Amino acid sequence: MAVTRARGTSLPTISSTDVSLVATWPDGTVTRYPWIWLRDHAHDEATMHPVTQQRQLFTAALPADLVGTSAELRDDALVITWSDGGDDSVLPIRFLLQHRRPHPATARVDAAVTLWDAATISAAVPTVAYDAVMDDDDAVGEWLRKTFEFGFCIATGTPPDAIATEALLRRIGYVRETIFGGMWEFTADLTKADTAYTNLELRPHTDGTYSHDAPGVQLLHCLQFEGSGGESTMVDAFAIAHRMRLDHPHHYEILSTIAVPGQYIGDGAHLVAARPVLRHDHTGQLVQVSFNNYDRAPFLLDEEEMVEFYAALRAFDTAVNDPSNQWRHVLAPGEAMLFDNWRVLHGRCAYTGVRRVCGGYVNREDVESRARQLL
Repeated sequence: MAVTRARGTSLPTISSTDVSLVATWPDGTVTRYPWIWLRDHAHDEATMHPVTQQRQLFTAALPADLVGTSAELRDDALVITWSDGGDDSVLPIRFLLQHRRPHPATARVDAAVTLWDAATISAAVPTVAYDAVMDDDDAVGEWLRKTFEFGFCIATGTPPDAIATEALLRRIGYVRETIFGGMWEFTADLTKADTAYTNLELRPHTDGTYSHDAPGVQLLHCLQFEGSGGESTMVDAFAIAHRMRLDHPHHYEILSTIAVPGQYIGDGAHLVAARPVLRHDHTGQLVQVSFNNYDRAPFLLDEEEMVEFYAALRAFDTAVNDPSNQWRHVLAPGEAMLFDNWRVLHGRCAYTGVRRVCGGYVNREDVESRARQLL
């Protein structure tokens, strides 16, 4: 196949080999698209359903020796004719541009992340207005953007009742059902077998370490507080992990490889799950912190490994409970706090008096889905 020169400033110059179409982009990037990949990702109706965006092609039935016999740039698309006589394939140039640099597949939302400690976050606490979030999708996008960037964001001016709080959370997605229900309210009455249902101190932790799929985000809203104490605590566990990776790489490795079981026993349930405190995706990027010293279940490793685990756990938990890493704030009625349960640890100081809180969870994939549509 002859070389085709680009006619537009954003179009590539294309040539071919027996295996691939070669695109040279205006900035000098060279991409080799295997013929089978191009056929598999064509955007014509025979390949991709125009409504569902699902693949209609039976990929395995394609000839193993399939090649393009001609490829032509037409306006904003690449049109390919095939050696098996099948229908021509059409691929938008913008699609090829998105995939011009090969990399492993990821599911992450492309959002900025700002690591913080108590001093830096106190200087600029992330907030949005409840009314704006309820009225405008752009404000929902801002709420999610700040939550992804800082790990949490407060919706100010939220009416102090459970119905309004649920409506706010549903601006992101459907409310996750758990053993606590969908939306839930709690106070110090031990109606559930959880320390949250007391007035005792709750050290920073993540929820759902006993769940194979821990909740993605959580919303907490203090509806009533008549007493003293009760400061909410937030810790950027990604920031602590970053410093540990630099200063104590062996501890970081231990917490990244040893699966730690969590469990919930009570209310007719015995839930158990296990994963490392620091979970990475297949590209090596930290994607989830899973830490709850209250719910950690018994497990025993060989002597040396067990001792090393406790040393790493001590280092991490000590940093988590260092006041310099904790943002503390008494949540008032009207302040609905959304936070990333895969990144920040949350807790609560002991209190006296009456404190009534409502909240709920949204699954990680649903939060990310909403973010992809709005960010």
